[in-house]
Amino acid sequence: MKKTVIDGVQRYPTNGLKVLVIGAGTSGMQTALECWRKGCEVEIIEKADELSPIGDYFTITPSAQTTLKDYPSMYVQYHNRVYDCILSVFAPGGDCIGYEVVEWNRSNDGHASPDVKISFLNRRPEYAQMQLDQLKRLAIPVHFSQKASSMSEVDNRVIVETETGKKFSGDICIAADGLGTVFRRREEPIRSDVMDSGYSIARCAFPTSHIKPDTPAWKLVETVKEQPEFRIYLADDLHLILYLTADYVGIALTHPDDTGADESWSNLRDPAVLIKVLEKSAATWDPAVVSFMKQVPVKVVDWKLKWRDVNPSWTSASGRILAVGDAAHSFLPTSGNGVTQAIEDALSIGECLRLGGRENAAWATKVHNKLRFERTSVLQLMGFVNRDEIHKADLSAIKKAGKSLDVGFFRLGRWTWNHNPEKYATDNFDACLAHLRDEKPFQNTNLPPGHVYKPWTLQEENERMAKGIQSDLKQNGDWSV
Repeated sequence: MKKTVIDGVQRYPTNGLKVLVIGAGTSGMQTALECWRKGCEVEIIEKADELSPIGDYFTITPSAQTTLKDYPSMYVQYHNRVYDCILSVFAPGGDCIGYEVVEWNRSNDGHASPDVKISFLNRRPEYAQMQLDQLKRLAIPVHFSQKASSMSEVDNRVIVETETGKKFSGDICIAADGLGTVFRRREEPIRSDVMDSGYSIARCAFPTSHIKPDTPAWKLVETVKEQPEFRIYLADDLHLILYLTADYVGIALTHPDDTGADESWSNLRDPAVLIKVLEKSAATWDPAVVSFMKQVPVKVVDWKLKWRDVNPSWTSASGRILAVGDAAHSFLPTSGNGVTQAIEDALSIGECLRLGGRENAAWATKVHNKLRFERTSVLQLMGFVNRDEIHKADLSAIKKAGKSLDVGFFRLGRWTWNHNPEKYATDNFDACLAHLRDEKPFQNTNLPPGHVYKPWTLQEENERMAKGIQSDLKQNGDWSV
């Protein structure tokens, strides 16, 4: 099998498939890269005028970086900006509960991407720019200022029309356009199933130089001169994350959605909202934290944490249209897996389309859906479980125990980050296709060993938490490191 090489990227032979990707976010751009590398012709349709510079930090675990080595230029660009950070937990008043290295670095057996330096901190705008730079080097078209308004299927082709009246045609269309995706509007035109989770997250990032040396906040900056830190303050029914690096700092404050945000999904708000949220809590906050909040020089994006109940169907009936990332499965930030699972989708669908080829392209999307659904569903549920754990954590007990932090996203489990989604698709494509097409037996193995999958809903989770019942999710199968 002869491959061509462009910008150091080895591309599989052209398979004759044209793939349209809606959305130039992290999920959409990685999907385009993976489909192109596997031999597809690809175009991206993006509603924004340009790549947004807005954003703070996100976590990408090893399972989503298994193909980074296949993009040599991007690999170098990534490692030029990687943050080797420590994780820490603090009480609101400033008492340190404990420090920890990231879970995959505590394992003696390594992880799914041993050739990549994995960090708990990645700056969102920089990562997106890295992906866009790679798309440009590979000459993959990105059509900005084109908001997809409809998609239709005609004679085994998918037609995407934008609000400007422009039409794009392809064999497969992949919707990577987030929670309000045009895919769900097409598949479920009557039902509106986007719900509020009951919480919001206020986020921002800015240069560390905005923190003045003569203020209490400076001690937070001083602590990270040698090593960046992912610091989380746990309080009753809210938590505050400070992303602390030598050049950039960020804030993510998850709180009950009662601060006056309107019905839109996000609001650019005055940074004073951060102080107001802290003041509403029963805790007494470290003056350094309050000082830090007062020096925020930018508007805060206060995201309403919306939720769409788990839906096992990510494709159109024909299989010609597929949703990925948040368009298929929304995540709470406390899962520590939203971006990771979006990129895992990209790695999986690229390989499925390669294996299916033009003849079985429509089946390939359904195989991908079957291979991925239960895994993402369990990790979606983990977001609720993690939030419950950290919002009700017994800090004194954790500190007294003096052992590894074992709450929330500090405990993910080897099954999450030692998974290789591309290889999983390679190994399971034929068996899964036979299951879907010929009703042959098939069982996913990309879950915690021994896990028995159980469907669930937001209503059920809210009722569980309201009754104070602890979830048994992390006792269902092997969640160990």
